[in-house]
Amino acid sequence: MVRLDSIKLLVKNDVINSYGNQFLDTRTNNGDGILLSDKSSLNKTGLNGFKNVIIDKRNDTASFEFSAKILGSDYFEGINQNTIHKAIETINKTNLIDLNVNKFLDTAEILRVDITDNIKPEINGEIFYKTLASLPIAKKYHTDLFNTKSNLGVVYKGTQKTVRDRIIFYDKTMDLIRDKSLRQSPYANQLFKQFQNVVRVESNHSEFKGIRKHLGTRNLLDALKTDIKPNYDVFSRITDKTNDIDLRLFSQFEGMKFNAIRGYLGDKGIIELCNNDWQQIELFIRVHNKNNYRHYKKTIKSVYNTLNQETKTIDLNIINHIKQLLNVA
Repeated sequence: MVRLDSIKLLVKNDVINSYGNQFLDTRTNNGDGILLSDKSSLNKTGLNGFKNVIIDKRNDTASFEFSAKILGSDYFEGINQNTIHKAIETINKTNLIDLNVNKFLDTAEILRVDITDNIKPEINGEIFYKTLASLPIAKKYHTDLFNTKSNLGVVYKGTQKTVRDRIIFYDKTMDLIRDKSLRQSPYANQLFKQFQNVVRVESNHSEFKGIRKHLGTRNLLDALKTDIKPNYDVFSRITDKTNDIDLRLFSQFEGMKFNAIRGYLGDKGIIELCNNDWQQIELFIRVHNKNNYRHYKKTIKSVYNTLNQETKTIDLNIINHIKQLLNVA
């Protein structure tokens, strides 16, 4: 099931029965007095998640921008085919504007949208995001890691000239903590429980070509009914040529300085070069380091013992793991 968060929709003005005097009217004429623009706008709604409405009288259209926060206690579910009716009804209940809900839903087209999935990886926390940030990815993308006290996540951005993919993996609990309105809501405890250990995956789409590519349509109801897995498709494309990644490769380096990491990987490389045969390793050290043989023998022996004691019980192909989670989200 497709789930959406922030969304901007376009409808015809005939879905609007009436609207209040809270709207600000603006008109623009050219030098000859010809009307160029005639709009009524609402930017302060007083409802969490309901961002704005712009009624364009000249073009007989209206845009509505809101997010899944408008769903209140159903925020975790996101905007989907089961909750979209509630979202529009909630807008009506503000008494700022009166909409023909069924007509609105039948005709609404997507102008901009964030597609979301909530996943719970087997291994979570800082190590998960550092691993994601370290994945070798397709050349047309680059990666940013955000790791602060209030923000933990990874962003993949495409550099294509036409449709540019952008997908984010982030700690949703931290996001909730930053949102004062949600923290103070009567359903705050429920949301924190639902989002515990959740990694929010969110792809952003603001181009019509990209929206049609990832959802198959710009029609709102058709998009919500689709079986397409947009975030799975984007992540698969980004990591298409990536080899399997073992999370131990990153977890074992926590707290180590870079020179120590270089030393470890160098010792590990020597061990692998000698096929994990200690006699061959010892010979290699003697041949290439006659003056300080005993010192390096002791260091490499420690790494050798560590590698031979490891098991593969925590091996995890993180890419396939994420794909599996996104495929069933």
